Amino acid sequence: MGSLNTIAIVLVVGLILFTIGLSIFSRRFTRTTADFYLAGRKVGSFSNASAISGDYLSAASFLGVAGAVYASGLDGVWYAAGFAGGFMVVVLFIASALRRFGEYTVADFAFGRFGSHRIRLVTVVMVLITSMFYMAPQMYGAGTTWKILVGRGIFGMDPYTSGVVVVAAIMMFYVAVGGMKGTTLNQIFQFWWLNFAIIMLVFFAFGNGFSYPAELEAASESTLVNTKVVTVEQLTADDGAMLANAKSVMTAEEFAAVQAAVDAGDAEAKVPVALSAVNKLHETRDMLFNEPGHRYNGFDQFSMVLALVLGTAGLPHILNRYYTNPSGAAARRSTFWVLVFIGVFYILAPIVGLAGIGMIRDAVAGGTAPATADYVNGMLVKPDAIMPTIAQILGGEWLMGVVSAGAFAAMFSTIGGLLIASASAVGHDVYEKYVNPNASEKQRVFVGKTSVVIFALIAMGIGLGIPASGLDQAYPALIAMMVTWAFAVGAGAFVPMLLTGIWWKGTTERGAISGMIVGGGGSIFIIVLNILAQLGVIGKTGLFGFLGGLTFPTLFTFPLALATIIIVSKMDGQLPKNVDEIWMRIHGTAHERHERELGLDKVGTLFAKH
Repeated sequence: MGSLNTIAIVLVVGLILFTIGLSIFSRRFTRTTADFYLAGRKVGSFSNASAISGDYLSAASFLGVAGAVYASGLDGVWYAAGFAGGFMVVVLFIASALRRFGEYTVADFAFGRFGSHRIRLVTVVMVLITSMFYMAPQMYGAGTTWKILVGRGIFGMDPYTSGVVVVAAIMMFYVAVGGMKGTTLNQIFQFWWLNFAIIMLVFFAFGNGFSYPAELEAASESTLVNTKVVTVEQLTADDGAMLANAKSVMTAEEFAAVQAAVDAGDAEAKVPVALSAVNKLHETRDMLFNEPGHRYNGFDQFSMVLALVLGTAGLPHILNRYYTNPSGAAARRSTFWVLVFIGVFYILAPIVGLAGIGMIRDAVAGGTAPATADYVNGMLVKPDAIMPTIAQILGGEWLMGVVSAGAFAAMFSTIGGLLIASASAVGHDVYEKYVNPNASEKQRVFVGKTSVVIFALIAMGIGLGIPASGLDQAYPALIAMMVTWAFAVGAGAFVPMLLTGIWWKGTTERGAISGMIVGGGGSIFIIVLNILAQLGVIGKTGLFGFLGGLTFPTLFTFPLALATIIIVSKMDGQLPKNVDEIWMRIHGTAHERHERELGLDKVGTLFAKH
């Protein structure tokens, strides 16, 4: 590996120390469960919008979107469009109602709306599963960024493992110490840092002669090329079809190294190759950068965007942030600012992805490409490494430091939100409600902090297991892919329940539970089949083969979950006895809710007198 990037490391260490300092400072404000989980419900609109944006703009956004555009062209741009559009569902249908309803978590809403302990527990399970799906790409991004930034491991660990362990340990400390108050302050700072980083990247790119129209035209002139690491056995399968493809794409010098590995006869030896991409929408046509079809067929094109747009409204760590607003109106204002902030970010990310194509190719040809990344045929072997790589090419260690710190800021802010969401699911929704309802505030906060530590360790284990699983070789731009899986699970499990629970009075407890199991469980089942298909564990024929060929399940699972809720609710008909009061709590104005409370109090007083 290359030498240490001293300036970059200093900036990252400075970011880490600052976040730890904020958490220690926030400790004085974390005395009750409302403080630990919701920052006392005192976060203003603009501040909460910054924190929500930091929570939302994860490693998938900061590293993955540019990497997806770099590797897949227009199919990568769909990520930016879907991520940016997701908050429209939140602002139009969910944010204000959730905040008016109050409580702490999504599971609280489910229990309060349907009055069932069963639905609270089902919601808790789905929250934890969705959070773990979302945690995985953050930890993978931590290892990848450390490998590029530092280039070597610590305490005998390899660079990737070092990154995963260090980030997990830092997050474990600062979330457990600072709670939601410390996490909020950190997310605000981290959002503005990563926003500054991507603006600087775009500024430097245009300053170094980048032209968006010219680069787009150049990238679209020939067949799209992808890079991957494969085994010799895979190269020589099917009468050497992949080997012939690589020979037609790679330079004679680079292909000679591939041929030498084949001639050595070690079937398990891994070799980086460049391959021409296949057009999944039009199999007889070349796959061009500015056309869809590289990663997804027609079904998956729609299903992916639907997963991203709907999935935003089903991410527990995002929904929990709306409970920190002081009112429903403040929640709406927060979402307006979020739309502005993330809209700007997702315009800039695809620009970086396109700029990286020519600049990295020229740097490799000129021998100035950073030695901490791997290349083949003038391209990155792992597209997720594009942000820190192009930063070092454009601005040396200083810009790489800013961008690398931005990458860690993106991971820290999202992991912090996920740990709080997971801890609240266990500490608030299970421990406080069922294990020890009479627990003191000190006991409740202790359980919340312990839950943070446990889930940080689980996340670390998941991150360490990803390279061994082979997922990083099976999927290009893996970070963006894994986050979309989390969105798909959230879209199937929570969004149908939230939409019907908020907007259809006829939704019953049995209907909501059935919809969550069908939508969430179905999404997980199809995602697992797709992973098994990509790893070659199952074939492409039969029912399992068909389902395993679906990269994203949302186009199936969301309408199926919605239909399940409606049908089961119609058949059930067991509405909560206080459904009118619940409806007033969700949709009534503050004045109407106050009048109703006064009316109920007067009735209670009248009955007491007689």
